[in-house]
Amino acid sequence: MELLLILIYAAICICIFKLFKIPLNKWSVPTAILGGVILLSSLVLTMNYNHPYTERAQMLTVTVPIIPEVQGTVTRVTQDTNKMLKKGDFLFSIDPTPYQSKVDVIKGEIETAQQNVEVLKARLASQTADIEQYKANRDLALKDANRYREGSRDRMKSPFTDQEVVSAQEHALAAQAQWRSAQAKREQTKAQLDALVGNENATVYKLESSLKEAQYYLDRTTVRAPEAGYVTQVLLKPGMFLRPLPLRPAMVFVPEQKTDIYAAFRQNSALRLHAGDKAEVVFNGLPGKVFPGTVKQILPVVANSSFQAQGFLQGLSQNPGLDGIYADITLDPNSAIDALPKGTTAQAAVYTEHVEHLSILRKILLRMTSWTHYLYIDH
Repeated sequence: MELLLILIYAAICICIFKLFKIPLNKWSVPTAILGGVILLSSLVLTMNYNHPYTERAQMLTVTVPIIPEVQGTVTRVTQDTNKMLKKGDFLFSIDPTPYQSKVDVIKGEIETAQQNVEVLKARLASQTADIEQYKANRDLALKDANRYREGSRDRMKSPFTDQEVVSAQEHALAAQAQWRSAQAKREQTKAQLDALVGNENATVYKLESSLKEAQYYLDRTTVRAPEAGYVTQVLLKPGMFLRPLPLRPAMVFVPEQKTDIYAAFRQNSALRLHAGDKAEVVFNGLPGKVFPGTVKQILPVVANSSFQAQGFLQGLSQNPGLDGIYADITLDPNSAIDALPKGTTAQAAVYTEHVEHLSILRKILLRMTSWTHYLYIDH
């Protein structure tokens, strides 16, 4: 672009010198050259600031690491690699034997617990009947004890001996104790039945909760696609042993997503970049073509400024060329872009509302850059 501008300026100068018959001397020629340097430098510098360009642009792809929630031996792996899958499609499976066994054991325990509930209900009914019988025995024993006690008041006429009176009283006390013991047993049985969680017996409820957890992990032995997308570079094979820790992915899943370009611009243009600005992008893999788009957002943080707690001191990054301002550019729909592999590199330019007439220079430059993508030699 600079060469083109120089040639145009040189042609204009030649025309002016010829038309106005300006002599070529030590004053006219340096003046023309110096004027060209000032003019072209002003144009380029103004264009660079108001319509920034970057070679650091790339089509980013968000991937989802597939980490199993259970451990075990891999039994089967999908053959549909690099093919679009629907949400819920099969990815791989882990041997479910230990998890199925745990589910079966808990189901058996639930059956036993439910039978125990029925046994408690029958025991409660039996104990209630026993209490009625013990109450009748107690009342009869108390009546006999009172009769013996009243009859022994007059010792001269009493038909009962002292031993009989004492025996009657002891029998009444024993009947009273037996009745109270039966009541206590019934209360204990009733408390076991009344131990409810959500209107359900506590033991059964606990086992059913354990069954839900066991069934959850059993279901996780078959890993499925979390959403529409595809898996690529599948190195997982049957017979491998997987475990959730240390959180090592077994597969990399690439969800279906809109294609956005992330471009890193110089910090010099930070005040000129805004969401909504028009942009154009050229790809190395699509020479001679320019794709329009719009700046979706300007990331509010510089990537290399991210710090985490470490066991050592960290210094500041002082390279503004690397610590750029990141812009998220949304491209207009285009089938040629969809055919590109994810992660393709690109160059991008943003056209701001400032000094709009100079954007034509940036557009010419960008198109020249796109055409140069045809020129490369591998040897």
